[in-house]
Amino acid sequence: MSEPAVFVLTMQAVAGPANAEPDGRTYDLLVFARGGDADEAEAVARRGLDQLGWIDAAILRNGEITNPDGVPDDLRASFQRALTQGCSVIVYDKP
Repeated sequence: MSEPAVFVLTMQAVAGPANAEPDGRTYDLLVFARGGDADEAEAVARRGLDQLGWIDAAILRNGEITNPDGVPDDLRASFQRALTQGCSVIVYDKP
């Protein structure tokens, strides 16, 4: 059995009542999630967002990271966190 890969997902979700900033706004998210395939990574991403208080999550794109050395330096920590913990979320505030 091969080791799980890390996938990167672009998503949108609402900061729900249990979120650290429960303002009810929709945010753009970049989520790194570990999984054996895209479906498993999506499930991991959704569970991670649920635990952080995000609601109404929608996946816009999903792709496997096939070249870990190609992950940009500013995203490397999030990639590594997904490898060790399963999921990592970067929140982008809309202007």
